[in-house]
This record gives sequence, C-alpha cells and structure tokens, in this order.
Amino acid sequence: MNSTSVNESDRLRFVLAGLRSAGVSMMYQDTDLVIRFSANLPETWSLGGDLDGRTDETVFSPQHVEKVLSAKRGVIANAQPTKIEILRDVDHERHWYMLNIEPDMDPQDNVIGVFTTITDIDDLKYRETVLKTLLRELSHRSKNLLAIIQSVASQTARHSQGLEDFLLAFRNRVQSMAQSQDLVTASDWRGAELFALTQSQLQPLMGDLPSGFTMVGEDAYLFPNAALHLGLALHELTIDSLARGALGPAGGTVELSAKEQSNPDGSPELLLTWTETYAVRQAEKEGTNKTRNGFSGTVLGRIVPQALSASVHHETNADSMVYQLIIPGSQYELEG
Repeated sequence: MNSTSVNESDRLRFVLAGLRSAGVSMMYQDTDLVIRFSANLPETWSLGGDLDGRTDETVFSPQHVEKVLSAKRGVIANAQPTKIEILRDVDHERHWYMLNIEPDMDPQDNVIGVFTTITDIDDLKYRETVLKTLLRELSHRSKNLLAIIQSVASQTARHSQGLEDFLLAFRNRVQSMAQSQDLVTASDWRGAELFALTQSQLQPLMGDLPSGFTMVGEDAYLFPNAALHLGLALHELTIDSLARGALGPAGGTVELSAKEQSNPDGSPELLLTWTETYAVRQAEKEGTNKTRNGFSGTVLGRIVPQALSASVHHETNADSMVYQLIIPGSQYELEG
C-alpha cells in the first residue's frame, strides 16, 4: 500500500476492523430483503459461510424472523429507521442483541435497500435488570419506612400532652430513624453494626459517650429491618435514662451487652441487654416492675419485639433497670 494514499479497499478494511473491535455487525439488503453484504456477524451464530443472496430466515431463528422481517418491511414502506431487540440462544446461553435498521435512499429519496447494524446489549440488559431489582427493593423498603413513620406519628400523638409536646417528640424520633437509615444506606442496604448504631443514637443526645456507658460482647451486624427498629428502641432507652435513669438524675452506669446463644431448637439467637445500675437508690413505686406506659413502653414492649420477632423482658426496681431482647438469627449475622 502506498504510504501517501489509501484506496477504497483499504478504507473498507479499516472500517470493518473498527466495527469488529467495537462488537458491531452489519448487513445490507435490497428491497426484496435479499442479503447483498454482511460483515462481522458473531461467530457463535454458526451461519454456515457466505450469506450473499440469502435471506433473514438463514440468520434468525423462527421465533424471531417474523419480528425482524416486519420491522424491515416497515422501514422500506415508511422510509423511517427503527430499532428492535431480540433474544438469541447461543450454546445454551441467552444473549440480547439490538438491531438498528435504517433505509438506504437514492438521490430521488426512494428506498433502495436497508442497512442493519447488530450490537450485543447483554451488559445493558444486565444493568436494566439490576436497576429494576433495586427500584423494586427501594419501593418495598420505602413503604416499610413510611409505615414505621406513620405508626410512630400515631403513637406519639396518642401519648402527647399537646401540639408542642408532639412536635418535639416526633422530630426526635424521626431524627433517630434518620440516624439508623444513614448507617443502613451507607452499607448499600446490608444493615448496620450494633455498636455503631448505638453510638449514632446516643451522640445527638449526649455527644461523646459518657465514661459510665459501656458496650460489651458481640458487635452483631443487624439486617436493615432490625437496625431501623432497634435504633428506635435505643433512642427511647436513652431518652428514658436521661430523664429518670442512670444517664440522668439517678446516676450510675449503663451497659449494653450482646451475646449469641442457641435456643432450644439449636438455632442461633442474640441476647441483647441494656442494664442500668443506679448510683442513687430510687423510690419504689407501684407497678415499678412492669414495663413503662406511654409511647416508650409501646415501642420497647410491643413495636420493636414484634418487628424483630423477638421476646422481651423489661424490669425496673429501686437499684436498676434491665431491658432485654432475644433476637432470632434471621435478623443479624456475626462477622469474622
């Protein structure tokens, strides 16, 4: 080849090489849809040699050929390009292809043939499938979250003394859920670590954890539903403790412990315990050993245990307060 010139044959070779490297195949057919030229068709299609003079029945399977022929006839009739997608089985694997069909026009704007470019779109279809799955999951989780917020709003209103009391309590509880949601979202919706979740709930209310607050045992990885509901429980426990317990007027220590054990069936479960030991002995009150009333009692005694399919024990006396959940293995995992 002359170094200063490129002939038409070379140009065509360069174009075909570029199409091949880009994974693009092409066909040209006359208005009778007889193949006059083809290049770079996938080798896995096993078409059996030269296609010149043959038809789409040679290239496409019976379940697709009518769809392809109908599209090409429409391009010839309307002189307008179109696109179609086909699914083809190759070596027992399914592959998606995009067919871009365009009319070939003469100087008088008459259609004299059709160009078809064929592109493998497996990657695009995979991304579409993943996106649809993510959107369905997002819709499902959003509905769950909205149901939780609706329940929190209803229960907060039921136990509030007035509008200002409701707004303050509701804002704090929504902020609590937002803290948990941030952790879950940051993990790509896998969940949240127990100790990080606890810190996220206490930090807005107390800043750095006080020296009297400790976390011991298994730093379980909570799945999204468990993280959101347990975050709400930790918020209520902290608020109660600041108001009347070891983090507030009673003084003393708080320990959050987590220990994995086996239930009678041999299945794993997490024993989660919030224990407050008071520095100042509290006056005994009627019903002290019962769970608390109000929204806090509803969250700790009913909403969270039901959401986690967990059993609950909540006891308060003059010297201490214990809140304990036994969480089934379906709600968490232990890493490492």
